[in-house]
Amino acid sequence: MVLKIYLDPCTINCRKVLAGVDLIGTDFELVNIDYFNGGHKDPSFTKINPCATVPAATDGDLVLTESNAIMQYAADIKQGGSSAYPVDPKRRADVNRWLLWEASVWFPSCYVYIVQNVVQELLGGKPDQAALSAEEPNFHKLAKVLEMTLSKQKWIAGDEVTIADLAIAAPMHLWKEQKLPLENYPGVTRWIQEVEKLPCWQKTQGAVEKALLPNKKQSTTGANGSGGSVKATLNYTKDVSPQLTEIYFYETEKSKGIHEPGDSAHEVDIHDGWSRADDFHVDKHGFSLNDFRAKYSKAWDEDETVRREFYPEIVEFLKKTLGAKEVLVFDHTIRTKKNVAKPLTDQKNTSQRAPVQLVHCDYTAESGPKRITQLLPDRAPELLKRRHAFLNVWKPLHAVEENPLAMCDVTSSPPEDFFKLHLRYHDRDGENYLLRYSPEHKWYYFPGMDEGKVILLKTFDSEEGVAKFVGHSAFADPTSKSDARPRESIEIRTIAFF
Repeated sequence: MVLKIYLDPCTINCRKVLAGVDLIGTDFELVNIDYFNGGHKDPSFTKINPCATVPAATDGDLVLTESNAIMQYAADIKQGGSSAYPVDPKRRADVNRWLLWEASVWFPSCYVYIVQNVVQELLGGKPDQAALSAEEPNFHKLAKVLEMTLSKQKWIAGDEVTIADLAIAAPMHLWKEQKLPLENYPGVTRWIQEVEKLPCWQKTQGAVEKALLPNKKQSTTGANGSGGSVKATLNYTKDVSPQLTEIYFYETEKSKGIHEPGDSAHEVDIHDGWSRADDFHVDKHGFSLNDFRAKYSKAWDEDETVRREFYPEIVEFLKKTLGAKEVLVFDHTIRTKKNVAKPLTDQKNTSQRAPVQLVHCDYTAESGPKRITQLLPDRAPELLKRRHAFLNVWKPLHAVEENPLAMCDVTSSPPEDFFKLHLRYHDRDGENYLLRYSPEHKWYYFPGMDEGKVILLKTFDSEEGVAKFVGHSAFADPTSKSDARPRESIEIRTIAFF
């Protein structure tokens, strides 16, 4: 059976569960319940939870209606277990007592502050100062309990983050807007800021802000703690037309004196996209962020195994996500820092490459249809009559700590900003698009993105009126730690037919 979780991600306990299950890594099916429009009172949901509260979960005939119990169960059914809910009896007991503490005393106290200082304003009212004053002594008593623990250790239950941290953070998830009196609790303040850096927490921020802070345009804290954006250098290319811009993938005298790409470096603002993650769409912005936790768990450098066992997962994912009738996965590349010294002319084991720090798009208006003819010569005449779109599926193999991927919003990069890069191989020529620099370009990335998400990149589309080409590039994130784990990712090249 599949664990189904029913929630609205903007509520305290729903956010807790959504972030918690992400931290644990358990597969689940999300069923959205629109809380503010009364979805929790719909008869189809009250059959599951007669109390009409969210979140709730089902797994076959099991029904769970308490947020902490849902996280505990999600950890218990995770194959191989999870450090987020330790199996050692003493460590688990410590986590459990904090879960009980949160539900019984911490949640009710923090809730007073969120109702008075956030919800009342949202509804056009004013906070009840008498209610806040009455709760303040109790809040300080509880905050002192937290401070005693967090002044001595990094996380609630020791050196590793657990579901106890997410449970206790959830009722204070808008701690600044709630105006929680944390001035005398440096350990608690340090800790909640660490929670805000967790990728699983950042992914839930957008829904919360959209529902509860409608006047706030962007998260003030990114997953890497750097803020709403970073300043970084992107390698654009000068357009030297009528001279061509070229790359040769083999040794030849013809490569001497050519104009190569990447000669126009510019410092730009690259915005943390987590707060807008649900808004991005491949047909409008040229990219989107999607949930995707692969079942494939074997070695990523075993090309034939990846093709045989992982490619079908991508096909089904894209059919479901895009509504495509047919999907062809025709290539993939593993990108790791260890391949940075590998020259372009080395055409052996081409599935192993370094991240590309060059603003580009993988196809042009001409090379897209041509590639279909090359790959499917017998069917090409018929397929080219239908809508066809090339999409890269970009997936981290672990949480990205350096060299993240940045995307240029297609709504800020009109077609005239693109020009051709000519790719010269021994047996054929190809084409990519490059971008000339424009101060109007809007760049986004998802700091701390982990292996439970993928980015879809539109690299060609035959349909008119939709995003066709998205500029993208890896970049050196200036906020990455010196000991950051090198980025490892896989990009899968696909064609979707509609």
